[in-house]
Amino acid sequence: MQRRSFAVLLVALAACASLPPRHLPRVDVVGVALERVDGPQAVFGITLQLTNDGDSDIVIDALQGTLAIEGENVAQATLTTPSVRVPAQGTARAEMRAQSGMDAILRAIAATMRRGSTLAAPGARPTLRYSIAGTATLGGGYRLPFAREGEIGEGSR
Repeated sequence: MQRRSFAVLLVALAACASLPPRHLPRVDVVGVALERVDGPQAVFGITLQLTNDGDSDIVIDALQGTLAIEGENVAQATLTTPSVRVPAQGTARAEMRAQSGMDAILRAIAATMRRGSTLAAPGARPTLRYSIAGTATLGGGYRLPFAREGEIGEGSR
């Protein structure tokens, strides 16, 4: 009987590990920017603002997502640090990186042109649209989805 009680306790503890915290943090994508081009590779930086309205700190162990440009998936993005601590009643910034081959970017631009999207007017700065969808994995294992669309380079970095 004691062995069965211990097994039930272990199962209950394992189930609690995947439960969301009482106050979920908010994950806002602040911006996506092309940071550099290294030969055939393009490196994108994604800045996120994490907000915790709860009364205890929250640790985000992982951030991962798929970066698409002009509707074409081009890269997987991951957190640049091992984890991020978001203080109680506070905010924290997090950075993600995505690396893509220039061939994927050129395919995304070509797909846009095939769909008939217009280029920028004379004198205007050309823009590329992005979308990112992913998950933040909290310290207890709970996964919180996030998504955003916008123009590369918009937002504050």
